[in-house]
Amino acid sequence: MSLSTSGRTRPWRLRGRPLLYEVTLGGRPSEDATASQVPPELVSWHLDHWLTCARGTLLEMFAALGGSLPWSLTSLERSRNDRLVRERLARAFELGELVAFRVEETVGAWTWPEPEPLRPEPPAPRPAREEEAPFAEPAMQALALKRAAEQGVPFCEECEKRKRQREQEQKQKREAA
Repeated sequence: MSLSTSGRTRPWRLRGRPLLYEVTLGGRPSEDATASQVPPELVSWHLDHWLTCARGTLLEMFAALGGSLPWSLTSLERSRNDRLVRERLARAFELGELVAFRVEETVGAWTWPEPEPLRPEPPAPRPAREEEAPFAEPAMQALALKRAAEQGVPFCEECEKRKRQREQEQKQKREAA
């Protein structure tokens, strides 16, 4: 367990690729009885990744093991210091000074709420009135139109009315003349 700046003891938690790891001093498992110990080789494999992503946590662990951290390092000194920190932590895991436990909690398993539709639902179709009802049989309608064309019968009543009106107007003009 680590000593935080407030003097409180707590385990360190680090994110691995698929899982969450909890590291303690001396191998005492956390309150979670389902936690299983992780082999030191696997933890050593994660150390390089953790040095870039969770550097502060690893430096806390290094300080808890008795290491001292120098201030204001140059980039060259920092890379050398990081290598020393990594080697010391890897040795601590091999010797059992630090023990990692796998916590049965997957990392990054998010659930997203169902998205709301971008467009509102279209209105329900209104019921058709009897005079607006479509022709029941399209094949029968096509047959009727073909027969009407063959016999010279007009297709549209409105067109037929206009045609008759024009004929009457022409007839009246002829009679008046």
